[in-house]
Amino acid sequence: MHAPPKPRIIRVLLIDDSPLIRLGLRAALEDRPELSIIGEAGSATEGMKVVDETRPDVILLDLRLPDKSGLKACREILQRHPATRIIILTSSTDEGNVNEAIAAGAQGYLLKENDGASLANAIARVAAGQSVLDPTLTNQVLNLVKKKLEPRPQDRLAVLSGQERRVLALLSEGLTNKEIGERLNLTEKTVKNYLATVFDKIGVARRAQAAALYVQAGGERFHVAEQ
Repeated sequence: MHAPPKPRIIRVLLIDDSPLIRLGLRAALEDRPELSIIGEAGSATEGMKVVDETRPDVILLDLRLPDKSGLKACREILQRHPATRIIILTSSTDEGNVNEAIAAGAQGYLLKENDGASLANAIARVAAGQSVLDPTLTNQVLNLVKKKLEPRPQDRLAVLSGQERRVLALLSEGLTNKEIGERLNLTEKTVKNYLATVFDKIGVARRAQAAALYVQAGGERFHVAEQ
């Protein structure tokens, strides 16, 4: 009978400017039989040398390094070694950093507060081709994606006709339906119908929301540009 194949050992590199952090990571991970800490570095420059020499499977990379940012280091490492998998391991919960890390090509973003078991699990998942995100940051990333997917105020108002824009412009000045009608030579009921259509088109339910969206879109500048 053939002996079962040996489980793959995941080769891990630690890049962090704090010797204490690196020591703590070693202590948390070195008793994991599926992992092997093959090296460590305290700067991006030193880290690149170790990457060139050892070709690790997974790198735990800090965001803040003394010679350059971890994000820049991430890009440079992946340009030279695209098969390497990188997990940003940091204390930063800033959603901008999360977004930039993903854009830089990192396959994971974890907080340093994670215990050894969680970190080892994340390393194994990333080595297997998956991506990992610290659970505490999930809502932040989803909100960021939602913001990017939401249409700009100008785009939301672009669906309005010229007369609908004029009605909205006067509404944003605080005029009542009657006053808007007097300005545009319309009946109060016609103004009410216009506003119902405007609210439906731009997806709001209240006058204040419609006025706020008009201001966000540039107010009078938007109105004039669309004439």
